[in-house]
Amino acid sequence: MDTLLCKIPPLPIFIKGGIATFRVGEKHFQRVFHIFDLIYVVEGKLYMKEDDVEYEITKGMYIILAPGKKHGGYMACDVPTKYYWIHFDLPGKYNLITANELDWSKVLVRDNTFTEAAQFKLHLPRMGSFHSTERAEEGFIKVVSLDDSNDPADKIKQQLFFNDLLIQLQQDVIEVPTSARTVSDEIINYIHKHYKDHEFTVKKMAKELLYHPDYLTRSLKKVIGMTPVQYLNYYRLSVAKRKLVNEHKDLITIANECGFSDVSYFSRTFKKREGTTPGEYRRMRGSYAKQSPSENNVLEGKME
Repeated sequence: MDTLLCKIPPLPIFIKGGIATFRVGEKHFQRVFHIFDLIYVVEGKLYMKEDDVEYEITKGMYIILAPGKKHGGYMACDVPTKYYWIHFDLPGKYNLITANELDWSKVLVRDNTFTEAAQFKLHLPRMGSFHSTERAEEGFIKVVSLDDSNDPADKIKQQLFFNDLLIQLQQDVIEVPTSARTVSDEIINYIHKHYKDHEFTVKKMAKELLYHPDYLTRSLKKVIGMTPVQYLNYYRLSVAKRKLVNEHKDLITIANECGFSDVSYFSRTFKKREGTTPGEYRRMRGSYAKQSPSENNVLEGKME
């Protein structure tokens, strides 16, 4: 079966959910829906057909039926069957694609900045199983148990619980090799120890860790969706933000302590990542109320 691909945000929208049972001899009725129908079997077996393709969904398996396709049971249940169902919609565009190997680099499209939300692409196989059936069932229960509530707060929680369920599904379908995780841990630890090095290069790191540079890049992208250089800048800026808030040092000193030999490049990188200059970030956090005019004019003026 194909894979559902959609950009988020905006997030998928929960509409309605519940639990259904079929006795032996009963089957799902035929229909063409204008929304998505997520089915998760907890007991027995469902015989479902979408257009002309037949599927058997057994205990612990799910199927996502797509809008505009005729679906229904093609054969009656031969054992008592119980399943959860959730109707949901996608406010943005989506595609049904044939997916190859999936890792987090394909999910994370753009990291967040100080003024812009992160962008992702969900890749959800339309049929499969959860790694933990107990955790999956707990997720469905949390969603459908609030369906009859009249409390607006519960309705908001229901949307959040539904999206938690989709995140769990996305995590389960991404198979990251143990070797990639091990290498990624080495990369991250190395960066945490050497981020201050102005001469940092992936080639130098690879030589010290005894790996090929391309292998390091592929491994880290599979696990966290970033290249080593992207993670290096992310970590350097994370350290810089803490220093801007907690230390009374000028931008040149902070830039150097975080591995940036060029303060102008530091300011440009900071603004691109956070949507604001380092000086503005410091003032907004309110921890360093007085900043020298020369620092504002020389460093932030270059950003205009």
